[in-house]
Amino acid sequence: MIMRTYDYYLYQDVDSYGQPSLSTTPIGKIKISINTTNQSVQDNINYKSANYIGLTMAPIDDKYVIQYGNEKLKVLYVEPNTRFTQVFLAKI
Repeated sequence: MIMRTYDYYLYQDVDSYGQPSLSTTPIGKIKISINTTNQSVQDNINYKSANYIGLTMAPIDDKYVIQYGNEKLKVLYVEPNTRFTQVFLAKI
């Protein structure tokens, strides 16, 4: 498992429609290992549409969007009850 450092954005303030808006510039960096999954996770509706699975030791929640190359990955679900925090991500 190789952890790399990626920029991340956050959903913060609400827009004029009352929806959270994504920050326009990166908020910081996070060290995370991201792997693609060729199977869709069917057990739970919270992360059914996950395309990627990540592992990190950094504090993270579902407001994070990670810049992964040319793609942005939204954190769908966080499983903190493991040695490394397991993160389910999807393209946005």
